[in-house]
Amino acid sequence: MSTIPEKDLPPGRHRVLREHLMREITNETSEANAANEAHETPPPVRPPVRPPLWRRPAFVAPALAGALSVAVVLGVTVTRDATGPSAGPDTASSDRAPDTMSRQSPAELLERIARTAEKGRLSRVRDDQFVYSEVENYHWKMDPGLRFPDDCAMTAEGHPYGVEQSWKSVDGQSEGLRRQHADGKGSGGDSDGDYVENTIARQLPGKTLPEYFRQVEELPTDPEGMYRWLYGLEPGERASGKRAADVGAYEKVATLLTSQLLPPKTAAALYRAAARIPGLFVVDDARDAAGRQGVAVAMKGASLSWTPDRVGARSELIFDEKTDKFLGESTVRISGPKNECDVLDKGDLVESVAVVDRGIVDETGQLP
Repeated sequence: MSTIPEKDLPPGRHRVLREHLMREITNETSEANAANEAHETPPPVRPPVRPPLWRRPAFVAPALAGALSVAVVLGVTVTRDATGPSAGPDTASSDRAPDTMSRQSPAELLERIARTAEKGRLSRVRDDQFVYSEVENYHWKMDPGLRFPDDCAMTAEGHPYGVEQSWKSVDGQSEGLRRQHADGKGSGGDSDGDYVENTIARQLPGKTLPEYFRQVEELPTDPEGMYRWLYGLEPGERASGKRAADVGAYEKVATLLTSQLLPPKTAAALYRAAARIPGLFVVDDARDAAGRQGVAVAMKGASLSWTPDRVGARSELIFDEKTDKFLGESTVRISGPKNECDVLDKGDLVESVAVVDRGIVDETGQLP
């Protein structure tokens, strides 16, 4: 098969084609630049025909993920402020460091405290002896620094305030003694004369809570039995699951810890039974009326005293982190004031009971 011979272009044709090609390139470049300039400097704003669409799919996922991350972080913060511990319980004023919600499990913390409690030792206690207790009380209504608006009603019911020493009969059959220190000084103070003494009458058995040591000894020493006692359950009866029942059980725990000397086995059973109460959480940097710092097992809506807004408060059972010793109970406001007559802010202390000392003595007026 023959081939057609290639022919050279006529003279001058190369130059013509080259010039034509260069003009095409120049025109396309000019049009592209004009388009880019039009994109970068848009004409005067006009009402959009339709909403702009997401562009560049490769960047949509990271942008959306970043937005969701911010939303998640903000969501956690808001939720914790709304449902968990507040920014920090204060003492009478606002001089306390903010507390923090701990990641500790309340059940694990209470189990550790129970193991420590059951290792305790309590010598044989005689009926003619007394349980000595020294506590420091605080209540917001008795705070001398309280500034209440003149045109707001203020009820005048009394509340514990300051240091109180007491000697309660072991078997409830002997008269005891209560010594209240108005100046806030107890056994460690230097003012022995500035107090008021009252006789504690012989005790009758308590119907719902123990009134004296011998009655405390009758409480269950196994976690299941203690749990049933906390909820007031009859044999074969199951807990109702209602929130009010859980709060009531928690408040029984708090009352026992703040008011009674507990034998080691009883205390261990109480902590293990308390671990089964729903709604508990742990708070770091909690403090009692004496200013001692510890870790707390807390519950919202619980309190050992009247509060301006029960739902807007939480109770804290405070323990020394090193020794696991029970320090006291505090009720902290977790919501802000409702009106100008509501003097408590979020984080303010509503009330607190600090257990300073407790032990067995032979007679009233004697210290352990």
